[in-house]
Amino acid sequence: MALQINHNNEFLEVKGNLNTQNMKTLNNHIDFYLKRNQKLILSLERVNEIVFSSAKQLEQLYIKVAKNNKVLTIVGQENKQIAPVMILSNTSYIFSNDRV
Repeated sequence: MALQINHNNEFLEVKGNLNTQNMKTLNNHIDFYLKRNQKLILSLERVNEIVFSSAKQLEQLYIKVAKNNKVLTIVGQENKQIAPVMILSNTSYIFSNDRV
């Protein structure tokens, strides 16, 4: 399934599969939005599949945003499609414990 990114105010919802090829598109969306705003909620609840390298890229993005004193809240830890990869890649800590 192709990647679909829906944006509504401070909420960015990702649908489809996250892989190395489309992570750049997601990074660009997030960078563009955070240039003008302080916070963003990224929902991975409707992601069907994520590859190991994309989980690591999300972690690097999360760290980069924090270093720039901005807030990236990532939701989707209940998504059983991606949870195993996030745990295996030691990146599940980037998920917010609060559901939006």
